[in-house]
Amino acid sequence: MVTRPTTDRYDDIVVETITLPVRDGLTSAVLCWPLAGGPHPAVAIGAEGTGINSFIRRLGATLAHLGYVVIVPDYYRGAGPPDPEAYDDFDTLMSHINALDFGRAVHDLLDAIEFLHARDDVDGSRVASWGYCTGGTLALFAACLRPDLAAAVLFYPSQPRFDMLDAKKPVHVVDLLWNIPCPVLFIVGDQDVVYPPEQLTDVRRRFEEWGVNATIAEYPGAGHAFNAHGSSLYHQEADERSWEDAASFLAAHLGGSAP
Repeated sequence: MVTRPTTDRYDDIVVETITLPVRDGLTSAVLCWPLAGGPHPAVAIGAEGTGINSFIRRLGATLAHLGYVVIVPDYYRGAGPPDPEAYDDFDTLMSHINALDFGRAVHDLLDAIEFLHARDDVDGSRVASWGYCTGGTLALFAACLRPDLAAAVLFYPSQPRFDMLDAKKPVHVVDLLWNIPCPVLFIVGDQDVVYPPEQLTDVRRRFEEWGVNATIAEYPGAGHAFNAHGSSLYHQEADERSWEDAASFLAAHLGGSAP
């Protein structure tokens, strides 16, 4: 299912729902861009396991206000959780995440990056991936697989390893970290159950051994999905600090505006 297109125009940006051509069909995507002339830096965003919701839409609009062209593909292809605002409905979220075809979802994000490159208002040398939770995993895969990305901002990628490998989950993303050529900001709470000390130590070791230009930013007291506004997981201090860190990192490597 493809969402019916909608467009919102503001004084300096446009936020639009589009139909995005992808490897094996179509999906919907949120596209945000500045009205000022380009070429602009650009960001392809992997949404959380909730799918595209109000938080991700606000993020896209905010980055567009800062001068970025932003695209967020619906990697669920219209079949995501029925209420993408319901962060605390863990059973529903996990059932959708566990059923996700990660190979297809990664290609949706890669096709979104190709879409950005084809736009006249985008500078193809200044494109980044950015993602949260499951979308952070997709953004990390993109950084591993796209040698031309300028940066990657990764909020607590929630599948460093899969429980098992199969056609929908063909490889552990941590086993591809050696192939990342761009600067990476890896954001995680120090209470994140996905990244207990031994897991985070392993990720840090891989970055160091493989010479990846990676910064791991840890936020005290924060668990997984600490940016999830309105959720029991929300941690305000970590949310605010991580936004400043992420936006400043992106500006430093893509040449956009600082927050």
